Amino acid sequence: MKLVLFLLAAVVAILLCAMLLFLTYGREKSWSLLVGSPDRGQLEIQSFKRSQTDNDALACTSGIRSDCDITLPAFEDRPEILIERLAQRIERVDPLARRVDDATNPRQLRYVTYSPIMRFPDLINIEAILRDDGRSGLLAYARAQLGKRDMGANKARLTLYLEDL
Repeated sequence: MKLVLFLLAAVVAILLCAMLLFLTYGREKSWSLLVGSPDRGQLEIQSFKRSQTDNDALACTSGIRSDCDITLPAFEDRPEILIERLAQRIERVDPLARRVDDATNPRQLRYVTYSPIMRFPDLINIEAILRDDGRSGLLAYARAQLGKRDMGANKARLTLYLEDL
């Protein structure tokens, strides 16, 4: 019995130490250390295959893709202007979002953001395209790096980002 209690106490002590290290080192840095950088580079949003798990959300202008969770209108702004407006909106409404692209393509954005408590990382890829009618189409894809379900967090995040565009 004493051995079982000793082992249980040792396991609890190890878990507490690990949690303390996780919090001391920083939640965002700890996740990067454990599972790698959440930034996977820019996606070809028009043609990529979506995740088979329930941990992503896709928003797009009607007619670009058929598997969108959120349907967006076409926009009158040129793609570069639309992307700039969206970048300003994201940085205004999401204090945990960090832009990770190098801004060399003015029609694309890439952010990593984090859940408020545990800082689980999510990646957001956004692209604006010029449509044949002269208006802009928008594609925005958000996905969790960890887990198989995000309980609607990425869809809610995209809805917040795209509100009032």
